[in-house]
Amino acid sequence: MRNRQAARYARWSAMAAGLIATAVAALYAERAFREAHARHKAPQALSLAVQQQSAQFSFSKVEQDRTIFTIRASRATQYKDQNRAVLNDVWITIYGRDGTRNDNIHTEECSYEPDTGAVRCQGQVQIDIQNGAASGPAKNLEVKTSNLSFNRNTGEASTADAVEFQFPTGQGHGLGGSYSAEEGIVRVERDVAFEMEPSDETGGLPVTASGSSLEIRRKERTVVLAGPAVVKEGARSLSADKISIELDAGDHARHVVVEGHPQIEADEPRGKVQITTDRLEGFLSEAGWIDRVLAEGNIVGTRKTNAGTDHFSAGRVELTMIPACNLIKEMTASGGITAELHQASDTQILRTDAMRLNFSVGQPEATPKGKPPAGSLEHQRVESAETLTPATIESKSAKDTMTLHAKQFVAEIGTDGHLDKLFGHSGVEVRRVAGNGAPQTVLATEMIAKFDARGQWENVQETGDVRFQQADHQASAARATIARPTDTIMLEGSPAISDSMSRTTATNITINQDSGELHASGNVISTYIPSTAGDAVGLGSGAAHVLADALSGSVSAGHVTYSGHARLWQGDSVLDSQQIEIWRDDKKLEAKGDVVAVFPQVSGPLASLPGADPNRAPSSSQPTLWKITAPSFTYWNDQGRAHLEGGVVARSDQGSLASRTLEAFLEAPPAARGAGSSATAGARELSRVLAEGNVVVEEGDRRGTAERAEYTAADGKFVLSGGRPTLANAASDTTTGHSLTFFVANDTILVDSEEGLRTVSKHRVEK
Repeated sequence: MRNRQAARYARWSAMAAGLIATAVAALYAERAFREAHARHKAPQALSLAVQQQSAQFSFSKVEQDRTIFTIRASRATQYKDQNRAVLNDVWITIYGRDGTRNDNIHTEECSYEPDTGAVRCQGQVQIDIQNGAASGPAKNLEVKTSNLSFNRNTGEASTADAVEFQFPTGQGHGLGGSYSAEEGIVRVERDVAFEMEPSDETGGLPVTASGSSLEIRRKERTVVLAGPAVVKEGARSLSADKISIELDAGDHARHVVVEGHPQIEADEPRGKVQITTDRLEGFLSEAGWIDRVLAEGNIVGTRKTNAGTDHFSAGRVELTMIPACNLIKEMTASGGITAELHQASDTQILRTDAMRLNFSVGQPEATPKGKPPAGSLEHQRVESAETLTPATIESKSAKDTMTLHAKQFVAEIGTDGHLDKLFGHSGVEVRRVAGNGAPQTVLATEMIAKFDARGQWENVQETGDVRFQQADHQASAARATIARPTDTIMLEGSPAISDSMSRTTATNITINQDSGELHASGNVISTYIPSTAGDAVGLGSGAAHVLADALSGSVSAGHVTYSGHARLWQGDSVLDSQQIEIWRDDKKLEAKGDVVAVFPQVSGPLASLPGADPNRAPSSSQPTLWKITAPSFTYWNDQGRAHLEGGVVARSDQGSLASRTLEAFLEAPPAARGAGSSATAGARELSRVLAEGNVVVEEGDRRGTAERAEYTAADGKFVLSGGRPTLANAASDTTTGHSLTFFVANDTILVDSEEGLRTVSKHRVEK
């Protein structure tokens, strides 16, 4: 998500507020009425009771003892044959039906027709519009034109010629005009254009406006600039079919309405901006400052940059302004909000139904002429933003795609305008897809995302019932931290990870989301679940458990290493060492450092052998266990074979073996062969041991030596071969041969001599 996401679109809406304020100042000529200088030639307002002051020409229209207007001239020349008179130095003063106006029309010469009441003034005409309630003859709007016609009966004045008008803060022009004495309507008919001088209200920039017509309805207290109406302030413009301004009782603009495809355009250093909507409204204070701006219906904003085109859309946007400076205090938007931003190869998309932004206020200070002051819109920034309904933020880059969803997001913006932190509340979901990897999903109650100076997220911290999912890999914890620089997710607070074959808990767990690399520390416990497809660990029956101080490896590769007091147990089989490595796909296990392996041996028909001692037959409830120690241990699950080397010692109640290397073979016990039962499924027991290199075998008081020894659990048989096999007892009786075989159960020894003769000897060991 880009850091300026909230700030940019709020600024676009703020721009609409500034342009509306400009339109108000430019179009509302009534507001400037009190600021004009006195016209020295204008006569004082006539008393409403007076119809004629002298013998000079004078005509007044009176209704119900109220003078509507008066026509006066300093000299009148009556033409007997033309039924008309020429009036010189003509003044038409208009009071209106309620007496609130004191407007004057003045020209040097007019033609007057008594029968029709028509007054035609061919020369230059000046119209002064002023408020009758104002103290003194202050004029508010001065209009200059020519060829003006005024009808005595209707009180209507009109011209088809060019019209020029001036007001205290600017000037303009148009073609054709009309004035209604009774209705109080001033109208410029077509091709209206005017400009305003720079002021605080215009952001220190000149303003121009144009339209097809301009109409001031004094009775309804409205000013209307008909479209196509365009207002420009520097590189910004507002266009619409109609801009209407409503006035209050004090002739202050109180409400501005922009209708008919309103559109805002601006060229900014970061790109070209365009905003369209169905309707814009501005609500103003008596002092002329904007209190509130409202845009409704199909709001669409775009910004074209080198990186792409940014988009914003909503159904409604409202701006609350700071009094006396036309700066934004708060922005709220609602109705299907979508914001899409581009920077370099990254794209961020926000979707929600309602959101609010809060703005800072820059302190005004001296700035060069023509530049906006420090307290102007350009110096504002978004301090914070929050969604008011559930929202989704999608961030796309060349590396990954991340989607965040929560019931509420709150963003903190730094003083440099960059997004610093993003908070997610009440049910957060983070979904990420890196490259061609499987989607990763993290669920939590709360979230805090931190961003760098470039606007890219650095890390995401999640708390409260955190759950992670990627393919068949799952994880849970009280807290999780996702770090973008290292592409890792760290789980804390009783973390646990699992897949279809295993589950691991630890104090801390860290997963590299790109490579699948895994690290865990602190009381690591893993459980490998047996499966019909073959297990990563197959030393015994049921689930295999591993305990260690630390764990490292790869989730994707299925290779993990347990280190620090590593211990594995499965059924009756146990493996202790400093380190245990497991290759899941290869079904291989390796242990190093002080290895101790314990395996139950396969129960065989020992008691049924001829002469077997029934007291030596192992009990079914207490199986014979072999304890094997060595520096290293390697086990292949698919072969059921373990290889130990570096000096091996194996002990059980059947005897002991010592050698350089040892091969231990595990197989399913008789009870688990064939169909078997669920209780014994997957069970393995020691069936055979093969020792090589300086082998020493001890059984009871016997001690045998050879280069090779093999023990078979099913018949309790040791076979010594290689080198010079020798077997001695406590009485110093020795037996040698090419190979020696003796049975534990019945103390039978078979000797295979070099001459090929087989000799059977029996020795009864005193018990």
